[in-house]
Amino acid sequence: MPSIAFDIYGTLIDPLSVGHLLEEMLGDRAAAFNQLWRSKQLEYSFRKAAMRQFNHFTECTHQALQYTDAVLGTQLSRADQARLRAAYRRLPAYPGVPATLAQLRKRGHELLAFSNGKKADLLALFEGAQLAAHFDQVLSVDEVRTFKPAPEVYELLVRKSRSDRAATWLVSSNSFDLIGAGAVGLPTVWLQRPGQVFDPFGYAPTRVLSQLGALSELF
Repeated sequence: MPSIAFDIYGTLIDPLSVGHLLEEMLGDRAAAFNQLWRSKQLEYSFRKAAMRQFNHFTECTHQALQYTDAVLGTQLSRADQARLRAAYRRLPAYPGVPATLAQLRKRGHELLAFSNGKKADLLALFEGAQLAAHFDQVLSVDEVRTFKPAPEVYELLVRKSRSDRAATWLVSSNSFDLIGAGAVGLPTVWLQRPGQVFDPFGYAPTRVLSQLGALSELF
């Protein structure tokens, strides 16, 4: 029986949903702010992994927020910045996520949350999004003190999984994540969001799905 690991931000949980709060603060500048903020979060995690200077993804989020505010000249108050950081602990799940996880767990699959996020933040997210009961394990990069796509992160998943390497699948909407998993021999499912193109790094996903619910046909 395969074990199935899920990336969280962008795969099960919608990080761009903070756009509603940003619209209240910034009006028609919200979308540009949101996209740059998310992009910089990931860039900063890559930089920290390359530099071997780890701190929690929460700090990447905060630093990316400060950068975006400075570049776009939005001059957010400290109170508004605090509201935005707090919102990252209350992000919603994409539609259909709880039902899909429940179905897979009912079939006997081990389900693992597998994220760059700080474990305390992940647990808070899962409580709010009603996902907590669906996971057998919650794995954070905090345990290896680096970020995806560093090989150590995926080896953590292999060690923690009840299945062997060939039967430990990673589901993610982020191609860099799946490339990292493929580089250490893990099978992968790319949840392809509209408009996404897979990065040409020499590692293709094992399977490609456009809807999370289609996992029920694969597993």
